[in-house]
Amino acid sequence: MLTLVASALPVRLPQGTFASVSFAPIIAAVVLGGPVAAGVVAVLGTTEGRELRGRVPWYGTLFNHAALLISAVAAGVVFDGSISFTQSVEGTAGALLSFVGLLVAGAVYYLLSGTLAVLAISLRTGVTARTVWAKDIGAIAPNLIGLVPLGFLMAQIFTLPNGVGWWATALFVVPLFTTRLAYHRYVETRELFEQTIGALANAVDARDRYTRGHSGRVSRIAEAMSRVMKLPEPEIEIIKWAGLLHDVGKIGIRDNILLKEGPLDREERILMNQHPTIGAEIVAPARQLAAEAPLILTHHEWFNGSGYPAGVEALDIPRGARILGVADAYEAMTSARPYRKTPLSHEIAIGELRKFSGIQFDPEIVPILIGLDREILDRRPEGPDELPTMLHAGTPQEPEVAAAAAAVEPPAEEGSSPSRPLLASDDVS
Repeated sequence: MLTLVASALPVRLPQGTFASVSFAPIIAAVVLGGPVAAGVVAVLGTTEGRELRGRVPWYGTLFNHAALLISAVAAGVVFDGSISFTQSVEGTAGALLSFVGLLVAGAVYYLLSGTLAVLAISLRTGVTARTVWAKDIGAIAPNLIGLVPLGFLMAQIFTLPNGVGWWATALFVVPLFTTRLAYHRYVETRELFEQTIGALANAVDARDRYTRGHSGRVSRIAEAMSRVMKLPEPEIEIIKWAGLLHDVGKIGIRDNILLKEGPLDREERILMNQHPTIGAEIVAPARQLAAEAPLILTHHEWFNGSGYPAGVEALDIPRGARILGVADAYEAMTSARPYRKTPLSHEIAIGELRKFSGIQFDPEIVPILIGLDREILDRRPEGPDELPTMLHAGTPQEPEVAAAAAAVEPPAEEGSSPSRPLLASDDVS
């Protein structure tokens, strides 16, 4: 019964797996009845309301219960084996070894059930198993391990004489509910974090209709590059968030510079080049963004040391910043800009990346972007505008600007210079 209560309110984790606190009563069943009792409790006690309401397909229900059965029986076998091994040890040492055996059994249950759930989610969604594990199972691992001692205590309380154990075990609903609440708070906090970062990125987008969505596209390309490079999942997430926030410092750049259609003079260029520093200062007070700040600060540094703001070179530039620099340049070149209404083609942009490889860009990272699927690199159809309604209409002069932008730009005369260079070196400003 306690397992049914613990399974009643599962929490959906970011990648789609569901977590409940039924782990503790199943561990208690392992202690009390071994593999058979654990298997019965795992199959019957983990029935969820979603299944009864038909929200889970029959094959999904079958898979979920089969995975829990396998995991519970395996845990029971491991615990029984540890008991047999420690029978000759008496006293405190024997009890301690038995508890260690239960911890091992809990780890077996955790690894088996987690692996099966991750594989199912990965096959269903196309997200790599490593990503699902890191964001879902790995994130709640400390809480799951903490449920093993709770399950052991439940088993000991249940064996109290004169029927006391039956009602005393019900008191464990409180710590189980507290653990379930911790899962829920984790999901809520993560969602709030993501929404806050998205709001900051939208604040930058609100400044310039030409770069609307730029940060999201840079983040998506940089994340795809990081996965091809098989970087650790925590580092990929840092690069992803830094991609969304890499231009947040442009909030501090005046409109007459940020939106200028002609070339920037020396003083304007100096001011524009301050946006990485401003961006790093904006996120610095947020402890959760401490790892992203260095990437925001250095994403305009050049591989040969001639970038800004500090002239850092080569491998002294954080790897994430070198990835963002390539993704940022490609996305900027293939987008319209105030100084260049017509985006460069994919082929020309790739040519610029190759040309500046080893000068502006890390020569080992440029091929990673070039090898990405075009579905990742190509601009997706614009979705609903998430900016405030009052910003949708633009300024009264915007119809004239739009008309000018719609006109086909005449080719530049031979020997003349465009209002700004079309090179990667300028497009990442």
